[in-house]
Amino acid sequence: MMARPGSTEDNANRDLMVQRRRHLLLWSALPVLLLLCVAGKLLSLNLLAWQAAGAFAARDAAAVGTAAQALGLANVIEPHKAPFAAGDARALAGDFAAARRMFEDALARVPRGSSDECIVRVNLSLAIEQIGDAQLREEGPASAAVLYGEALAVAEAAPAGCFAAGAAGEPGEQLAEAEGRLKEKLAAGQAAESPEGAQQDGPEEQESPEESQLEQLGDSARQAERERNSARERDEYLRDNDYAPGPDRPW
Repeated sequence: MMARPGSTEDNANRDLMVQRRRHLLLWSALPVLLLLCVAGKLLSLNLLAWQAAGAFAARDAAAVGTAAQALGLANVIEPHKAPFAAGDARALAGDFAAARRMFEDALARVPRGSSDECIVRVNLSLAIEQIGDAQLREEGPASAAVLYGEALAVAEAAPAGCFAAGAAGEPGEQLAEAEGRLKEKLAAGQAAESPEGAQQDGPEEQESPEESQLEQLGDSARQAERERNSARERDEYLRDNDYAPGPDRPW
């Protein structure tokens, strides 16, 4: 049987059209694959986030650290979450200096004005305050005052949206409480460093031994109260009871 005229040209055209269709299918598949990768990453972030939150609630520093490392893998969507989780892990381990560095990294990455910024500032301020409390015990009020001032600056720099009215335990309320507490600690440190009232009034108005003893007892009681408050604040911070899992955490 003889071939029809033009059949070779028709076959070539069909082959060309098939090749073009394959190329179009290939190029159209790339965005679909990209979307699938993004969706998979988002799902993994949610799973890791809940893993980190559960580990933090259980006060498992090692598990929180592992989740933080996993969150940091190719996380270009919310890059602040990994250092934030790492900061939580260090805080649970009692290493507030390392926690501060992680929270500062998270603050540099978090979107400005977002609710996550409020939460990062809460933890950063608390971490610096804990370092200040340690300095107060080891070196005295002057050394601690520098750190208290830094912690206060972190809290005061929070965006106005952090202080919107809401339920108790929200970041804005925690920031406001931190501001008041830090101002009290700074004032107490300044009072401890200032000259005593007896010296200002002159040598003729010296306190009696009984009054001096009562004042010393009062100072001891106030110091004990501050230490109890510091221990309670640290316990509340580590337990993180004011945070509910989910939207109240930046993961």
